[in-house]
Amino acid sequence: MRWPSWLRRRTVKTVRTRPFDEDALPEPAAPTAEQSLEEGMLLAEYATRMAVKNHIVVDTIQYGHDFDPARHTEEAAAMLRELAAEQGEAAGRIEEELASAEGVRGDARHPHDYRDVDVANLRLRHTVALALADALRAEAESEDELLRIVERSRQDAWDEVSRAIEAGLDAFSGMEALKENYEREKPARLKLLIWRDLARLQEERTGY
Repeated sequence: MRWPSWLRRRTVKTVRTRPFDEDALPEPAAPTAEQSLEEGMLLAEYATRMAVKNHIVVDTIQYGHDFDPARHTEEAAAMLRELAAEQGEAAGRIEEELASAEGVRGDARHPHDYRDVDVANLRLRHTVALALADALRAEAESEDELLRIVERSRQDAWDEVSRAIEAGLDAFSGMEALKENYEREKPARLKLLIWRDLARLQEERTGY
């Protein structure tokens, strides 16, 4: 007797796959000097913005000064010069490592035991460090660039302070809103929040 085709058990075909071979992956392209310089500038400007942001918060909240960009451009310039000096020192160290690595064969004994195979990468790092130091020093001398950084830092400061205010208001809004004198006390409570709680928060974060 021949069973109908719809009653026959269908054979499930399996697909054989090869094991993953990491060595078969293409080698990632080495970063160019331009790409490395761009990335370095982004990181340096971010660090500068964070330093200036803290300076703005402390100056306006803890010391009660009105925001004035001119009060913070020197902070930005000082941070940029400090980062430029670090890159200059790094370039000096890399130059010494480059001189020691040229012509040395064999396997490295530790991560900083550079050999001839590392020379091209060391030269790239040396070039980028020098270029980054020059670019940061030039930015520290540009009033337009300093004002741009200060403005971005002001926005960062306001975002941080506004989040802290919203969090503080949310913490007591439910219970305090039930009080008859809530609206009358609200300005005083906001002032207390800004002068006491935010100052303490900034002190914990910055050490000032």
